[in-house]
Amino acid sequence: MPHPFVIAICLGVLLLLGIWEHLSRDRARRLLPIRIHVNGTRGKSTVTRLIWGALHEAGIPAMAKTTGTAARLILPDGSERPVRRLAPPSIREQLWLLRRARRAGARAVVAECMAIQPELQGVSERDMVGATIGVITNVRLDHTDVMGQTLDEIAESLANTTPVGGTLVVGGSRSLSVFVRRAARLGCRVVEAMPDDAVSHAGSRWEQANCSVALAVTRELGIPDVVALEGMRKARPDPGAVREQHVSVGGRRVRVVDATAANDPESLALLLGGAEAPRDDNDSGSAGDPAGQCDAGRLIAVYNHRDDRGTRLLAFADHCRDIQNAARFVVTGDRPSRSVMRRVRLRRGPRPVRFVPRGRLGPALEDLLRAQPAVSGIVFCGNTKGLDVRSVLGAPLV
Repeated sequence: MPHPFVIAICLGVLLLLGIWEHLSRDRARRLLPIRIHVNGTRGKSTVTRLIWGALHEAGIPAMAKTTGTAARLILPDGSERPVRRLAPPSIREQLWLLRRARRAGARAVVAECMAIQPELQGVSERDMVGATIGVITNVRLDHTDVMGQTLDEIAESLANTTPVGGTLVVGGSRSLSVFVRRAARLGCRVVEAMPDDAVSHAGSRWEQANCSVALAVTRELGIPDVVALEGMRKARPDPGAVREQHVSVGGRRVRVVDATAANDPESLALLLGGAEAPRDDNDSGSAGDPAGQCDAGRLIAVYNHRDDRGTRLLAFADHCRDIQNAARFVVTGDRPSRSVMRRVRLRRGPRPVRFVPRGRLGPALEDLLRAQPAVSGIVFCGNTKGLDVRSVLGAPLV
C-alpha cells in the first residue's frame, strides 16, 4: 500500500494540474472573444467549415476543429492538419483547441461538438468551450441508444450545449420549443435559421440549409453577407461529404453514391429524394444533391454495420423507405445478430436481404449487377468507419 506521504504528493500534483488547466482555459477564453460551438445530428463538420470560411474571408483570424469522418484542425492561414491522437478521442481536445488557438493568435475558434452522451455535451460546453454562440444544425433520429427515442428527447440532449448568456442559432427544427425553454433558463437568446434567399444560389436544398445556419451565425457577428458567402464558397468540403459519380462495376456503368456519412434515415431520405423527407429540417452534411433522382426500386443499398452503433441499422430498417424498397439490400461490416437481421427482413418483406463480409463486397456487387439488369445505382450508407468505398469499387468518387 502506498505511503500516505506519496498519496498526499500525488493528490497535490493533481490539484495543481487542475488549477493550471482552469487558469489556462480562462486565459484562452479571454483572448478568444468569438467562441462558436457547433452541435446537431448532421452537418456539423460542414457548418463548422462554412463558418470558418466566412470568418477567414472577413479577416478574422480563426481556428476550427472538425471531428467528422476524419478529424481536422483548420489553422488561421487556411492550412489543415489531421488531429493525431495517442489515445481514444476525448472531449478534453476542446481545451487543447482553445490553448492552441490562443497561441496561434486567433481571435475566434469554431469547435465541432465531439460528444454524444448528453452529460458530456454539457461538460464540453460549460467547462471547456464556453461558447459565445452555440449552433444546433438540426435534430435527427440518431444515437437513440444514448440521446433518446424521440426527436424532442434528442433535442433535449443537444440542448446541453446551449451557452449561458450567449446566443443559440438553431437550424429549422420541429423541436425548436425545446431549445427555447432551455435557453430561457440560461439567459440565452435563440435565433432560428430559416431558409434564406441569400443562399438560394448555393446549390441543392441541403447546401442551402447548411449555408442558412452558417449565415445566421455570421450575421450575429456583423459580417456582411457578401463577404460571408464568398468565404463559404471558398471553404473546403469535409472529407465525409457525400460523393458520387458513374463508375464501371461488373462491366456496367452505374451511378454510385457514397452516403456513409448520412448516419440517420431522414438524412438518407433527403439525399435520395424520398417522399418522407420533411421540409422543415436541415442538411445531412452533403456537398450537393447527388441522388435526388434515385428510384429506390432500382437501387442496391449497401449498409455498413458497426456493433457499437447497433440501433442504427434498426432505425434505417424501420424508418427509411429507400432501404425498405431497394431492389437489393446488402449488409456488410460487423455481422448483425440474428434478431436484428430478422427484423430487417420483416421490414423488407419479400425483397432480398444479404450479409456480405467487407472483403467479399466488391465481387458480390458485381454478381448482383449482372443478375439485376434493371438496377441503375448503388448507394452506400450507415457508417463510414471501416468501409473504404473506393477500394470496394476500384475507383475513386468525387
